[in-house]
Amino acid sequence: MGNRSVPSQGRPANEVLADLAAKRDGDVRWAEGRTFGLVFDGGTDVRAVAEEAASLYFHENALNTHAFPSLGAIQSELCRWTADLLHGDEDTAGFLTSGGSESILCAVEAARERARAERGVTEPELVLATNAHAAFHKAAHLFGLRARVVSVDDDWVADVEAMANTVGPNTALVVASAPPYPQGVVDPVIEIAELAATVGANCHVDACMGGFV
Repeated sequence: MGNRSVPSQGRPANEVLADLAAKRDGDVRWAEGRTFGLVFDGGTDVRAVAEEAASLYFHENALNTHAFPSLGAIQSELCRWTADLLHGDEDTAGFLTSGGSESILCAVEAARERARAERGVTEPELVLATNAHAAFHKAAHLFGLRARVVSVDDDWVADVEAMANTVGPNTALVVASAPPYPQGVVDPVIEIAELAATVGANCHVDACMGGFV
């Protein structure tokens, strides 16, 4: 652990940068392609463009798209591209998040609010398999949902029959993973979505790792 006290004075830039470089010595070498799931590197040419693009917007704040309308336009364009890749229509909407966990939190909160507003659900439940991402349990805790966990089958995908026996009038959200982290398989998304629809619940497909494949 480094010095716990705030430095009494500043340091030359070259010293600061050298210190940061030294701190990286124990980090994994992501450029060698061995950090799948943590760093997604498109190669040196793509990396160079991405780094330059990021530097253009290093000081802008996406919180206020009235002040920075270009960021709002970029978000809209990315969402349209994603909707097109995933066969969405003109009514498909979206927004950018910081990553998969925030996306899950937003999905669970939105499902709870919809269940409350449209079906009067006061004790909302979340139905998911044991292979689902841990952030669903965090979201259930934060937003006051009961997590109903079902097993996976012999192929390590969500057991649809077990889900069917668990979904009910209090279900706000049913989860499908495409894929889950542990095994890299894809849950039967269509069947799970149909289960959610039978009670008017949302279905969230956690495609953080495989949505564009």
